[in-house]
This record gives sequence, structure tokens and C-alpha cells, in this order.
Amino acid sequence: MKIEEMIKANRADCSGCEACANICPRNAIEVIRDAEGFAYPKINPDLCIKCGRCDSICPSLNYAQNLPDALPKVFTAINPDEKIRRHSSSGGVFSALSEIILKDGGVVFGAGFDKNFHVVHTCAKNLDELENLRGSKYVQSQIGDVYRQVKNALKSQKVLFSGMPCQCVGLKRFLGKDYDNLLTVDIICHGVPSPALWEYYIDSMNDSHEITHVNFRSKRKSWRNFFMEVNFKDCGYYAKPIATDIFGKLFLHNLILRPSCHSCKFKFPNGQSDLTLGDAWGVQDFAPEFFDNRGTSLVIVHTAKGNSFFEKTTLSKQEVKMVVALRKNTAFLASAFASKWRENFFEDLAKTLDKLSVMQRYFYQDDTEIRKEISRNNVSAYRKNYQAIARHIRKNFNKNILVISEPREDFEQQFPNCGVYFLQTIDSEQLVCTENFSSLKFKLKAESVELKRLAKRFNITEIYISEPLNCNSTVVTDWLKNCKLPIQNFSCDSD
Repeated sequence: MKIEEMIKANRADCSGCEACANICPRNAIEVIRDAEGFAYPKINPDLCIKCGRCDSICPSLNYAQNLPDALPKVFTAINPDEKIRRHSSSGGVFSALSEIILKDGGVVFGAGFDKNFHVVHTCAKNLDELENLRGSKYVQSQIGDVYRQVKNALKSQKVLFSGMPCQCVGLKRFLGKDYDNLLTVDIICHGVPSPALWEYYIDSMNDSHEITHVNFRSKRKSWRNFFMEVNFKDCGYYAKPIATDIFGKLFLHNLILRPSCHSCKFKFPNGQSDLTLGDAWGVQDFAPEFFDNRGTSLVIVHTAKGNSFFEKTTLSKQEVKMVVALRKNTAFLASAFASKWRENFFEDLAKTLDKLSVMQRYFYQDDTEIRKEISRNNVSAYRKNYQAIARHIRKNFNKNILVISEPREDFEQQFPNCGVYFLQTIDSEQLVCTENFSSLKFKLKAESVELKRLAKRFNITEIYISEPLNCNSTVVTDWLKNCKLPIQNFSCDSD
């Protein structure tokens, strides 16, 4: 089948969503871990009837880019129930959405722990069972037959399915159609580490002490400086900042992620969920009233259905600009760049049975420069992808307007379906142009030729200036006299 050929050619094309195993009518596809501990489909030729259903639904084999016609709405949000927020990774939005589904007799599917604290996708039918699904799990969950369970539940109940973007796409491909009673919620995904490595790590603790609880994102100190925390039945707990925990550091520094995470096909806008949830990192700068260091969520609304569910919650919420809110969440648009030590790490891992010793050795190596390089690459990819989306959306504008002013929300309201650009004079040498719909900023030299290029690049058709002229640059004043574009005045105190 084509799936096996795809994986053989480049295993980074398989995200491990397990849609193929769920769709197979003969159960001929087994999900087997490779040497790195990641799951890949294996077809049993004795059972396969070559129906081709696995190939037809595979998200990677049927991948198509899906550029949006508009940017999604983005919100900061906080659950008013402080107990729920305290036990949530960020602001408690997942719990608020799940409660709506459960109180209406529905079911919630998400990543939870089994009895050994391995990560699996499972179902919650009540608020008590929801506790196991709450909070981040920095591991790729085993899907099993959950897609089949979701399809069966949809016959009579409302369903919330929460997972990584690739898992939400896998579910949608498996179902083959949208359901009014299905809400899909994905996350801003950094990438998924090897489940086998997580199991080596947690099993080593379980061998010595009986584990009662695991929290990847404990707010023991604060939300911004979260801890890996493991509680034991007989001797207290283990707690370390995630960046100084062995498993946490290797995860955050992109050393143990699945190959597909370094070339993810399902970053925005190519996911298929109704809502995306994440942490509102930097909220103290763009929405300070939502910052108390106890956890604040970002909610990105992709569909009318997602918006309807989100509005039903009792969450405290505020809409914010997408580019500002996601400045410290590059993973929403950009894949995680791999550490240059990744290949060596897994080669060393394969040579020994003592996996933890290899993890410890790489944990103690100084990777400061590598992390800086990864950060630069992630930011660069984020900007590139964001600008590509902005270019696509610009094509739908009826006209483009340049306003000589600081950014003003009333202009966006007065000119719907228009590209509105604000030109500000910083000093005699520097100009800044801000694209209102995306908040992208472009620095320009205070030269007439630069302004001509700006007008041509964005196909400016009209110019608005304030009275008196909101400009302290003679270059801009001279350009306005000679640009041969319609120039209109507006009052600074207009509504």
C-alpha cells in the first residue's frame, strides 16, 4: 500500500495519527514502535484485502494546503473556578468546554494516563473521569480504537475530541464528514517526544516508589515557571522546573521529538479543528488585566461551531490581535527545528539497554548555542509563514488605504474588506508602516523612493491624513504632494 511506501521513503511524512489502523475493515494494520519508540503502521499482508481505505484517508498522502480567507479570532481566557484553573495547565478552558458537553449527556475524548502513567487516548463520561484528561501530557498518546469509539458515540451524543492537530485531522479524515454534535479541540503543539522514552523515565520512578499522580505542568511555584511533578504513595513527591528535569529538558530542546514534528503538515492553517488552545505567553504585555501568574489561556476560534461553544462558557475572555498574542507561541505556525544532536542521541540510545544513562549524558551537555539557533530558526519560520498567510488574505481586499496616523481601530470598522495601512513617522530617518488586519510592521527609510515602493507593493489606492497633517517628516509631506493618489482628510476625534 502507498502508506508503507511513503514511510519507507520518508518516515517524517507519518504523524502517527493511527487513522489508517482505525479505518481498516479487517484489522490488518498494527501500530508498531520503531527503534526510536515512535508508532508507525505495519500492514499484515495475510489479512489485507487491498481495499485502499487506509491510503484514501491518510492525512499525509492526501495533504493539501488550506490558506485562510481571514485571520481567526483570538482570545485570552480564564476559568472563574480557581480550583479548576489551579489544576489546569493554563487557564482552564478545556474543562469549561468539556463541562458543557458532559452536562448535556455527552462524552469527552482526550489524552490521559493509564494505570502505569503511560499516555493513552481515553474517554470521560463524567466530571470525575474528566480529571484524568485535564492538563498537558508531553507525549504522543496512543489512539487505539478511539476514532471508532468517537464515531459510535456520535450516533446519539455530543462529543468533544481533544488532541494534537494531526490527531484531529486524523479523526476528521476517518469520519469522512462533519458532525453538528462533534467539537474538535487541538492545541498549540511544540511537538511530541518518544513515548518509549517517557515510559523509561516514569517506569524508573515507579520501580522505586508507587506513583499516585503525575503533572507535567505543576503550578507549584507559578504558571510561567512550571514544574514536572510526580507524587508518590509512600514518600512525598518529586518536583523540578521542567527545564531542569531530564525528560523535560530533552523535550523542550527538540532532541527527542517525532520526525514529523520537524516538518509538521498540520500547523495553522492546515489543521481541521474548531478551536485551538494554548498558553497566553506574554499576556502581561498585551492583556495585563488577564495576568496574575496563575494561568491564562489563548483560544483561537476557527469555525462558527467553535465560536458557538466558546460563547456558551462562563470564561472571562477578551479578544486580542493574533500576531501580538502569538508572538511567543511560534509553534502555532512553525514546526520545531531539530537539535543537531538528535541523530547522535538516538544512535547512542540504540546501543545500550540503560536508556536513562544516555538521557542523563545529553541532559548535562551544554546546548546553549544550539538552543539559540533553534529559537532564531523558529522565529524566522513563524514570520515567514505568517507573512505568507497575510499575502493570501490581501488578495481578497476591495481596496487598500494608507493612513498617515497611529493605528486606529475605527478605520478597520469604517472600511470593511479593505487593507488599511498606517504610516507613522518615528524620526527624520525612520518610518514605520503597520498593516492593521495583521498588525505586521514594516520599517522604512525616510526616503521618497521607499514610499513609492510601499504604495506599489500594497497597491495603495487612497490616502487619509489627519488635520493638522499628522506628519513630522518633510519626505512624507513632499511625497504626498507628488504621489498622484486621492488624498482625504479625517478628524482625529472622529468615531
